[in-house]
Amino acid sequence: MFSSLNPGHVGISASLREGLALAERHGFGGYDAQLAPLHEEVTAHGATAVRDLFLQHGLRIGAWNLPFMPYRVTEAEWRDWLAKLPPLLASARALGALRAGMWIFPGSDERSYDDNFAFHVARFKPVAQLLAEHGIRLGLEFIGPETTLRSFQHPFVRSVASILTLARAIGPNCGLLIDAWHWHCAGGTREDLRALTCELLVHVHVDDAPAGVPRAELIDNRRKLPCTTGVINIDGFMQALAEAGYDGPVTAEPFDPELSALPAEEAATRTAKATRAAVARGVRSAGVGR
Repeated sequence: MFSSLNPGHVGISASLREGLALAERHGFGGYDAQLAPLHEEVTAHGATAVRDLFLQHGLRIGAWNLPFMPYRVTEAEWRDWLAKLPPLLASARALGALRAGMWIFPGSDERSYDDNFAFHVARFKPVAQLLAEHGIRLGLEFIGPETTLRSFQHPFVRSVASILTLARAIGPNCGLLIDAWHWHCAGGTREDLRALTCELLVHVHVDDAPAGVPRAELIDNRRKLPCTTGVINIDGFMQALAEAGYDGPVTAEPFDPELSALPAEEAATRTAKATRAAVARGVRSAGVGR
């Protein structure tokens, strides 16, 4: 596994080329570029030139989010995206950007659990099939905070087990984007992670929780960088993923207003230090990483 930078997660606005240079300066091993900028670069310069750009900065390609939320668009918009995706996915395949992700809300005001499950399968299965045709895996991320769950009338997936059940129903190339924050907020344990394999793990997010806040009152966009407060059991989390054989990007996603207010270089410095510390928790038992 390797540390990867997503500038948007830490309040940094950067173009693809600016972001790659920033990631190199601060010692990251990878970079989470999003699908649209990657496609634009491939269209303008060719896949070989873009692959070389990553190599010149000493970086691996991390993961990207689906450019739309299949469960939050109209039927017409969803079909429009299905038509627009193939050329973007062809660029991703040409670059080896083969890890995609999307978060799933832990509830609905309109649909019961079973109805919402069927709706998500119907909306995601054609998307996953398109990704599979290009060798791309899709990681689903559950949302853990009870404060978010309480905002919905009907509960939905909110654990490793339930999100994997949904992933299996969607398709064989669908697995898990697991976030230490959501795992902690949902009351996750190391035992919950024992069933995971490298094939099921698509992407990993790491963060910490503010000290002194009861778990039931944690709010989703008020997090901390990993390994900074010690509230979340990052050691157990990362070691379990290492034991599962995870070999992909590890990206900090603190959504911390204090961090986002810092100059870009300082925010990147702090993020790099914290992300590498999280990766080190796993590579102790899994080999060497950056």
